Amino acid sequence: MELRALLLLLLCFPALQAQIPHVEKRQREGSTLQIQCSYTQEADQRKKAWCRMTNGLREILVETRISRLYPYTIQNTKGKATIDDNKTYRTMYVSMTNLQVEDSGTYACAYLSHSYTYHPLKTISLNVFRELKKSELDRLSVQCSYSKLEYERDTKAWCRREEQDKCNPVARTDFSPTPRNIKDLVARSSIQDDTRNRTITITVEKLQAQDSGMYWCARYVAPAPTWIMEVSLSVSKSEYLWATAVDAGTLQPHLASCSNVNTFILISGLLSVLFILALISLTTLFVRRRKQKKRRGNRQEEHTYSQPEDITQLHSSKGMESPKDDSKDVKYATLNFKPRPSPEDPLYCNIEPSQAPRKPEDEGVEYAVIALK
Repeated sequence: MELRALLLLLLCFPALQAQIPHVEKRQREGSTLQIQCSYTQEADQRKKAWCRMTNGLREILVETRISRLYPYTIQNTKGKATIDDNKTYRTMYVSMTNLQVEDSGTYACAYLSHSYTYHPLKTISLNVFRELKKSELDRLSVQCSYSKLEYERDTKAWCRREEQDKCNPVARTDFSPTPRNIKDLVARSSIQDDTRNRTITITVEKLQAQDSGMYWCARYVAPAPTWIMEVSLSVSKSEYLWATAVDAGTLQPHLASCSNVNTFILISGLLSVLFILALISLTTLFVRRRKQKKRRGNRQEEHTYSQPEDITQLHSSKGMESPKDDSKDVKYATLNFKPRPSPEDPLYCNIEPSQAPRKPEDEGVEYAVIALK
């Protein structure tokens, strides 16, 4: 491809010399390209341009303009390309924003000579690749377009780029492999070429982590494939893998653990939530039991302290009762008089000794026994 680009430059720039520097740039889709091109005093007062080589034709994307306000720096922007000519340092700065896959190609920064032909200062081979991020078991679908008419009858291929830019074909439009192992990348890949719309569609089923790498959507012809679009594929491991195995022509899914770290985090989170809930439940139960015991203690104290008062009131009320009328109930008593006991005989009474009346020695004591029947 580099030789073809240089041949195109020879046709577009007749004054091209072998010492013209050439650089290769690989940029991610959506990024910004920045190029610096130095020039000599001969091109100091000349217009500068940023050109693209397409199908042997030179396309001027943006060129400088004469400005009297800024004599030392001349800038111009057209589309997503910007050119800045700094005459103080004799350096031409070029930038292209929001790069797309379609921007891949050969470019040159040049100046306009006295013969009104552009002389290249530097040539650039730009490769804009598409970056895709997928997870395991996802489905990959990629489309790449080609504009050249002669590509219609050529074999298209989906290649995996190996060392030294070798193309290892995974799927080809002129060959369909027989699926043997579902884990094999070739068995999971397919390619279709829509020659009417000049679009190639690549499909890969059940992506695996080992599928990560650089791929080409290429024109597969001898002696070497010509890439149309480059894809950077990154397949990350999912939390759980569903591997499939072929058993008598039937796919049987089985679960395999993939990420111990994610599982540990999940289990730790669940245990933490359960611990917090248990702690809240125990605290609530303890507070309720404490309140119940406190209520029971208050009730017992009230009953204990109120009981003596009730008894006192009961006795007081009994003591304050009016005596019963003896006339209603007739009582009978029998009096038996016995002879005066001798001083040696024991004395029995139903009163306290302190309450017994004391009689002077000179007075006689009479005793009586009263028995109630």
